[in-house]
Amino acid sequence: MSKDLDIVVFGATGFTGRFVVEEICRTAKEIHKLKWAISGRSEQRLLEVANIISISNSNNVRQPEIIVADVSNPETLHALAKRAKVFIDCVGPFRLYGEPVVKACIENNANYIDISGEVEYIERIQLTYDDTARSKNVSIVPACGYDSIPADMGLLFTKQQLDVRGAIPSQIEIFSGLCAGSAGMRGNYGTYASLIYSISNVNSLRELRKHANRPIVSRIGPKLNMLPSRKFDNRVNGYIIPSITTDLSVLKLGQHLDIKYNTGVLPAQISSYLVFSRFRYLAMMMLSGSIFKFLARYEWGRNLLLKYPKFFSFGFFSKDGPTLEQIQQCSFYHRFYAKGISKKRLTNEELDLINSIEHDKPLSVLSNLQPDIEIVTEVRGPEAGYVTTPITVVQCAYTLLKEKSNIPKGVCTPSVAFGKTTLLQRLKDNGIEFNVIEGQFY
Repeated sequence: MSKDLDIVVFGATGFTGRFVVEEICRTAKEIHKLKWAISGRSEQRLLEVANIISISNSNNVRQPEIIVADVSNPETLHALAKRAKVFIDCVGPFRLYGEPVVKACIENNANYIDISGEVEYIERIQLTYDDTARSKNVSIVPACGYDSIPADMGLLFTKQQLDVRGAIPSQIEIFSGLCAGSAGMRGNYGTYASLIYSISNVNSLRELRKHANRPIVSRIGPKLNMLPSRKFDNRVNGYIIPSITTDLSVLKLGQHLDIKYNTGVLPAQISSYLVFSRFRYLAMMMLSGSIFKFLARYEWGRNLLLKYPKFFSFGFFSKDGPTLEQIQQCSFYHRFYAKGISKKRLTNEELDLINSIEHDKPLSVLSNLQPDIEIVTEVRGPEAGYVTTPITVVQCAYTLLKEKSNIPKGVCTPSVAFGKTTLLQRLKDNGIEFNVIEGQFY
């Protein structure tokens, strides 16, 4: 069967999947005569989603085809992937349900993106399926939602801004925060479940990385030291702790893949922090994190966490998900404090070393170079999980449809996959801001 569907949204009846469907309806005019389908386990629920589209369709978007498919039935996945040019996977936790979809997409030459934020899953897929995906001329790009498009593309944007100023990147500190309105904020149960499984797989992730044999990311300039934890930082007007989110792992993996894929994007030393506007929010997060870390190690503990999300997260997660008012009032930011080294200060030999893609050892000869250029950049956007995620994953899908020749084949992080495309501009055009800002560096 020929590829007669531009996009398939798998998991369209889920909490996030419905927002992705709505985002396609809002933006489908960007793709001429878009042919698409919505898919999931329940035909009745898919019909309900399609009916909502029909009633609220002000953009004259073509009605999606309805296709029943289930992760537990590989034949349905293969039939779906055979017809899809781009497959958007919204079915998590991805540790449990993601791999069969990736396999079906590779075997049937369908490009794949998802909204995963589970580090062990992302890195395992990259190691396991990269070569096969390349041989099949397929692009597999996980982490295309809030985890981790804003941070990953923000890091790329920051490096590009240093390059515009004639500098190579040396050190980049990243500060991430969520902002809520009077209604507060709340996360969906699916996100919560993914978080629990991610924590429970920390040991598997460590073991996986031991055998990954990834390229060495060389240090350029003096060592970037971590900032004191739980201290108030005037630059971001909040208390900070080292980040425990997916973003940092994806950023580091992307730097390895920049070397492997020879993208021409130079690495930097990076550190990442979460920002809390009040100390009590920080204390609550640290307490719940300690409880999660202990209970997630045991099956009985995971069952307990999954049964009572609102209790163990101090109300931040629930099976009901956020209200519309909460979604409308929330926003996020990532701020990047970057230091670079002027290229004009470097010898030709030093530049050749830096640009070499075959680093087999740290470039100690470059570690004494002192940065002389500083910039501050920022990424800002609306509510992270159910506004930003649909925007980013849909724009990734459109980019794959329109610019496939500029996207590497294999399993890549977002910045590696979309670094030579118009994705940054697409995100800007749809409400995600990327700016160089004025601000106090120290």
